[in-house]
Amino acid sequence: MLLCSAGSSIAQIEFNGQVSDDDLESGIEVHKWGQMIGQTSSFCECEDFATGANQDWPHVVTACLLDDGNMGEPQSFEIIVTSLPEEGATYRVAKTVANGNWDVSNSTPLELGVNVKTVSGVSFARAVKFQFSDCTIDYSVFTINGEGICGSLPVVLGCTDENACNFNVDATEDDQSCISVGDDCDDGDESTSGDAIDENCECVGQGDPAGLEDLDVKFQIGPNPASQVVLITAPTEIEKVIVLNSAGVQVLQKLSLSSSLELNLQGIPSGVYLVKCFIGEEWMTRRIVVAKRG
Repeated sequence: MLLCSAGSSIAQIEFNGQVSDDDLESGIEVHKWGQMIGQTSSFCECEDFATGANQDWPHVVTACLLDDGNMGEPQSFEIIVTSLPEEGATYRVAKTVANGNWDVSNSTPLELGVNVKTVSGVSFARAVKFQFSDCTIDYSVFTINGEGICGSLPVVLGCTDENACNFNVDATEDDQSCISVGDDCDDGDESTSGDAIDENCECVGQGDPAGLEDLDVKFQIGPNPASQVVLITAPTEIEKVIVLNSAGVQVLQKLSLSSSLELNLQGIPSGVYLVKCFIGEEWMTRRIVVAKRG
């Protein structure tokens, strides 16, 4: 559906039948209803209306058509009317029935405030149109089947700060989710501290991601450099061994209940690695160099 533009910026206030002083000064009335926002305008300015064939009902909005794939689902409108012509205005429903003929309801007056109309569902495809007697009707929000028309837009929650890392150009209402450079964060690495969002909008911690500075001397490992196998020995039982590459990614793990074990390095590329052993209820760390022979 086409959404007509009111030509000026959209703001939001809760609809309570009142207009704020700021809105009166600017000449703009803006309201929020449910999950929609809209700016006060008139039916006459809305491009979503079609011209009706009946001169008494010249303004028509189509909710569904016979060939649009509908299966007879309920059809509805919601309108917040802010002004009516002195003589009032009415609407009626025109719908097709099972044999394809049109059925037209009696007219119903529109009222100031919220107007809701739902056409019950049926078991066959059909067309449903809402016909209005006048276009000099001012409204703030207008929806057909929950979709905004005539300038009414859905409320989209998100970050509205253009300088934030997660700025959402489609957001109409800020949800306090903005992430900015310098904000605290958690990079998921317990060995770092002072984690914060950097200029690339990434969470970066300070310290040694791979734990290369945490080199304990309470166990022995060799040979170093190694090519295929290293021997690890400790004064007490070694429960678990993991090997991390220089980026802190685990490439090998082995469980043990011995104070001495061999670690097979086949399949591990040449490079600098960290061997972390869980011994005596604490982690101990050594650095090794894997140098494959040609």
